[in-house]
Amino acid sequence: MTPRTRPRVRALVSAGGLGLALLLAGCGPSDPEPQEQDEPSNTMPQPEVEDDDSVRLPLAFVTPDGQAELAPLDGEEALQEEQAPGSPAEETGETQPTQEIEIARTARFGCGDTVSVVRSVPMVTEDPAVAALEFLVDDRQSSHGSPAFYNALAASDELSVDSVEVEDDTVLVALGGEPVTTGECESWQILAQIETTARVATGASDSEVTVDGQPLAEVLGLPADREALQISQVQH
Repeated sequence: MTPRTRPRVRALVSAGGLGLALLLAGCGPSDPEPQEQDEPSNTMPQPEVEDDDSVRLPLAFVTPDGQAELAPLDGEEALQEEQAPGSPAEETGETQPTQEIEIARTARFGCGDTVSVVRSVPMVTEDPAVAALEFLVDDRQSSHGSPAFYNALAASDELSVDSVEVEDDTVLVALGGEPVTTGECESWQILAQIETTARVATGASDSEVTVDGQPLAEVLGLPADREALQISQVQH
Protein backbone atom coordinates (compact mmCIF):
# COMPACT_ATOMS: atom_id res chain seq x y z
CA MET A 1 0.00 0.00 0.00
CA THR A 2 1.36 3.42 -0.83
CA PRO A 3 2.00 5.54 2.26
CA ARG A 4 -0.37 8.40 2.65
CA THR A 5 1.25 11.80 2.45
CA ARG A 6 0.48 14.93 4.39
CA PRO A 7 -2.98 16.09 3.35
CA ARG A 8 -4.09 19.49 2.16
CA VAL A 9 -6.61 20.64 4.72
CA ARG A 10 -9.19 23.35 4.11
CA ALA A 11 -11.43 24.30 7.00
CA LEU A 12 -14.97 25.25 6.08
CA VAL A 13 -15.26 27.81 8.85
CA SER A 14 -13.19 30.95 9.01
CA ALA A 15 -12.51 30.98 12.73
CA GLY A 16 -10.12 28.52 14.25
CA GLY A 17 -8.80 26.80 11.12
CA LEU A 18 -8.08 23.37 12.51
CA GLY A 19 -9.51 24.46 15.88
CA LEU A 20 -11.75 22.19 17.88
CA ALA A 21 -15.48 22.30 17.47
CA LEU A 22 -15.99 22.09 21.20
CA LEU A 23 -19.73 22.18 20.73
CA LEU A 24 -20.34 19.27 20.18
CA ALA A 25 -18.30 7.99 10.71
CA GLY A 26 -22.56 -14.07 -4.69
CA CYS A 27 -22.13 -17.53 -3.73
CA GLY A 28 -23.38 -20.45 -5.82
CA PRO A 29 -26.16 -22.66 -4.51
CA SER A 30 -23.69 -25.32 -3.33
CA ASP A 31 -21.68 -22.86 -1.24
CA PRO A 32 -22.44 -22.56 2.45
CA GLU A 33 -24.35 -19.50 3.59
CA PRO A 34 -21.91 -16.70 4.42
CA GLN A 35 -21.89 -15.94 8.10
CA GLU A 36 -22.03 -12.39 9.30
CA GLN A 37 -18.95 -11.42 11.25
CA ASP A 38 -19.52 -9.35 14.32
CA GLU A 39 -17.59 -6.09 14.28
CA PRO A 40 -14.96 -6.12 17.02
CA SER A 41 -16.29 -4.37 20.10
CA ASN A 42 -13.31 -2.06 20.33
CA THR A 43 -13.83 -0.37 16.97
CA MET A 44 -15.80 2.67 15.86
CA PRO A 45 -17.01 3.53 12.36
CA GLN A 46 -14.92 5.91 10.31
CA PRO A 47 -16.06 9.55 10.30
CA GLU A 48 -18.67 10.26 7.67
CA VAL A 49 -17.88 12.45 4.68
CA GLU A 50 -20.69 14.91 4.03
CA ASP A 51 -22.16 15.87 0.65
CA ASP A 52 -19.86 18.91 0.49
CA ASP A 53 -16.83 16.59 0.97
CA SER A 54 -16.26 17.88 4.49
CA VAL A 55 -15.52 15.69 7.48
CA ARG A 56 -15.21 16.24 11.22
CA LEU A 57 -11.89 14.82 12.36
CA PRO A 58 -11.94 12.52 15.40
CA LEU A 59 -9.45 13.81 17.98
CA ALA A 60 -8.47 11.91 21.11
CA PHE A 61 -7.62 14.00 24.16
CA VAL A 62 -6.96 13.05 27.75
CA THR A 63 -10.32 13.05 29.51
CA PRO A 64 -10.89 15.93 31.98
CA ASP A 65 -10.54 15.17 35.67
CA GLY A 66 -13.86 14.05 37.09
CA GLN A 67 -15.48 13.46 33.68
CA ALA A 68 -16.20 9.84 34.53
CA GLU A 69 -18.07 10.96 37.65
CA LEU A 70 -19.80 13.99 36.11
CA ALA A 71 -20.68 12.26 32.84
CA PRO A 72 -20.93 8.58 33.80
CA LEU A 73 -21.77 5.93 31.24
CA ASP A 74 -24.35 3.24 31.87
CA GLY A 75 -24.04 -0.40 30.84
CA GLU A 76 -24.86 0.48 27.22
CA GLU A 77 -22.24 3.25 27.07
CA ALA A 78 -24.87 5.99 27.11
CA LEU A 79 -24.70 9.09 29.24
CA GLN A 80 -26.89 8.49 32.26
CA GLU A 81 -28.29 12.01 32.19
CA GLU A 82 -30.03 13.17 29.02
CA GLN A 83 -28.44 16.36 27.72
CA ALA A 84 -28.26 17.78 24.24
CA PRO A 85 -24.82 17.17 22.70
CA GLY A 86 -22.68 20.24 23.22
CA SER A 87 -24.58 21.58 26.22
CA PRO A 88 -23.06 21.46 29.70
CA ALA A 89 -24.71 19.55 32.48
CA GLU A 90 -26.54 21.76 34.93
CA GLU A 91 -24.29 23.00 37.71
CA THR A 92 -25.43 22.01 41.17
CA GLY A 93 -23.69 23.10 44.34
CA GLU A 94 -19.94 22.75 44.02
CA THR A 95 -20.21 20.35 41.06
CA GLN A 96 -18.63 21.79 37.93
CA PRO A 97 -20.51 21.48 34.64
CA THR A 98 -19.22 18.86 32.26
CA GLN A 99 -19.10 19.04 28.50
CA GLU A 100 -21.03 16.40 26.59
CA ILE A 101 -19.19 16.64 23.33
CA GLU A 102 -17.22 13.43 23.50
CA ILE A 103 -18.27 10.79 21.02
CA ALA A 104 -16.19 7.99 22.56
CA ARG A 105 -14.18 7.16 25.65
CA THR A 106 -11.54 4.51 26.23
CA ALA A 107 -11.02 2.09 29.06
CA ARG A 108 -8.60 3.19 31.77
CA PHE A 109 -4.89 2.86 31.11
CA GLY A 110 -1.52 3.89 32.50
CA CYS A 111 -2.03 5.98 35.62
CA GLY A 112 -5.80 5.52 35.67
CA ASP A 113 -6.50 7.92 32.80
CA THR A 114 -8.91 7.61 29.90
CA VAL A 115 -8.98 9.47 26.60
CA SER A 116 -12.08 11.02 25.07
CA VAL A 117 -12.73 11.40 21.36
CA VAL A 118 -14.19 14.72 20.23
CA ARG A 119 -14.66 16.13 16.73
CA SER A 120 -13.12 19.05 14.87
CA VAL A 121 -14.92 21.67 12.84
CA PRO A 122 -15.95 20.45 9.36
CA MET A 123 -13.06 20.50 6.90
CA VAL A 124 -12.04 19.08 3.55
CA THR A 125 -8.98 16.83 3.59
CA GLU A 126 -7.55 14.10 1.39
CA ASP A 127 -6.85 11.91 4.43
CA PRO A 128 -8.80 12.32 7.70
CA ALA A 129 -6.49 9.98 9.63
CA VAL A 130 -3.34 11.92 8.78
CA ALA A 131 -5.08 15.25 9.29
CA ALA A 132 -6.37 14.22 12.73
CA LEU A 133 -2.94 13.05 13.89
CA GLU A 134 -1.32 16.18 12.49
CA PHE A 135 -3.75 18.29 14.49
CA LEU A 136 -2.55 16.62 17.70
CA VAL A 137 1.17 16.93 16.99
CA ASP A 138 0.87 20.49 15.62
CA ASP A 139 -1.36 21.71 18.46
CA ARG A 140 0.59 23.94 20.84
CA GLN A 141 -2.39 24.48 23.14
CA SER A 142 -2.28 21.86 25.88
CA SER A 143 -5.89 22.22 27.02
CA HIS A 144 -9.23 22.83 25.34
CA GLY A 145 -12.57 23.71 26.89
CA SER A 146 -13.77 23.84 30.47
CA PRO A 147 -13.42 21.38 32.04
CA ALA A 148 -10.28 20.98 30.01
CA PHE A 149 -9.47 18.18 27.60
CA TYR A 150 -5.68 17.80 27.73
CA ASN A 151 -3.32 17.30 24.79
CA ALA A 152 -0.22 15.52 26.07
CA LEU A 153 1.37 16.00 22.63
CA ALA A 154 1.39 19.79 22.83
CA ALA A 155 5.08 19.91 23.84
CA SER A 156 6.22 17.52 21.08
CA ASP A 157 6.85 20.24 18.51
CA GLU A 158 9.47 18.17 16.65
CA LEU A 159 7.10 15.24 16.07
CA SER A 160 5.67 14.74 12.57
CA VAL A 161 3.28 12.35 10.83
CA ASP A 162 5.05 10.54 7.99
CA SER A 163 2.35 8.10 6.90
CA VAL A 164 -0.79 6.22 7.90
CA GLU A 165 -1.68 2.86 6.36
CA VAL A 166 -4.23 0.18 7.14
CA GLU A 167 -3.38 -3.51 6.83
CA ASP A 168 -6.15 -5.98 7.58
CA ASP A 169 -7.66 -4.52 10.77
CA THR A 170 -4.55 -2.73 12.03
CA VAL A 171 -3.67 0.91 11.39
CA LEU A 172 0.06 1.52 10.95
CA VAL A 173 1.23 4.99 11.96
CA ALA A 174 4.74 6.14 11.07
CA LEU A 175 5.97 9.21 12.93
CA GLY A 176 9.20 11.14 12.70
CA GLY A 177 11.08 13.22 15.24
CA GLU A 178 10.99 12.89 18.99
CA PRO A 179 8.08 12.82 21.48
CA VAL A 180 8.46 15.00 24.56
CA THR A 181 7.17 13.62 27.84
CA THR A 182 7.43 14.60 31.50
CA GLY A 183 7.18 11.05 32.82
CA GLU A 184 5.53 7.65 32.60
CA CYS A 185 1.95 8.88 33.09
CA GLU A 186 2.25 11.39 30.24
CA SER A 187 3.97 8.77 28.08
CA TRP A 188 0.89 6.56 28.43
CA GLN A 189 -1.31 9.52 27.52
CA ILE A 190 0.71 10.30 24.37
CA LEU A 191 0.55 6.70 23.21
CA ALA A 192 -3.18 6.39 23.92
CA GLN A 193 -4.01 9.67 22.14
CA ILE A 194 -2.19 8.64 18.97
CA GLU A 195 -3.46 5.06 18.92
CA THR A 196 -7.06 6.01 19.65
CA THR A 197 -7.15 8.85 17.11
CA ALA A 198 -5.71 6.60 14.40
CA ARG A 199 -8.12 3.76 15.15
CA VAL A 200 -11.25 5.92 15.22
CA ALA A 201 -10.22 7.78 12.06
CA THR A 202 -9.76 4.51 10.14
CA GLY A 203 -12.19 2.14 11.85
CA ALA A 204 -9.33 -0.23 12.76
CA SER A 205 -9.47 -2.37 15.88
CA ASP A 206 -5.71 -2.32 16.55
CA SER A 207 -2.74 -0.08 15.88
CA GLU A 208 1.03 -0.09 15.51
CA VAL A 209 2.84 3.22 15.98
CA THR A 210 6.51 3.79 15.19
CA VAL A 211 8.86 6.76 15.49
CA ASP A 212 11.71 6.71 12.98
CA GLY A 213 11.15 2.98 12.63
CA GLN A 214 11.10 2.18 16.36
CA PRO A 215 7.90 1.25 18.22
CA LEU A 216 6.57 4.34 19.99
CA ALA A 217 5.95 2.33 23.16
CA GLU A 218 9.63 1.33 23.20
CA VAL A 219 10.75 4.93 22.65
CA LEU A 220 8.54 6.03 25.56
CA GLY A 221 9.79 3.23 27.80
CA LEU A 222 6.42 1.46 27.92
CA PRO A 223 5.70 -2.28 27.58
CA ALA A 224 5.15 -3.43 24.02
CA ASP A 225 2.93 -6.42 24.82
CA ARG A 226 -0.30 -4.55 25.39
CA GLU A 227 -3.84 -5.28 24.34
CA ALA A 228 -5.64 -2.65 22.30
CA LEU A 229 -7.63 -0.25 24.45
CA GLN A 230 -11.38 -0.76 24.52
CA ILE A 231 -13.10 2.22 22.88
CA SER A 232 -16.73 2.77 23.84
CA GLN A 233 -18.96 4.98 21.72
CA VAL A 234 -20.80 7.56 23.79
CA GLN A 235 -24.52 7.54 23.00
CA HIS A 236 -26.15 10.92 23.60
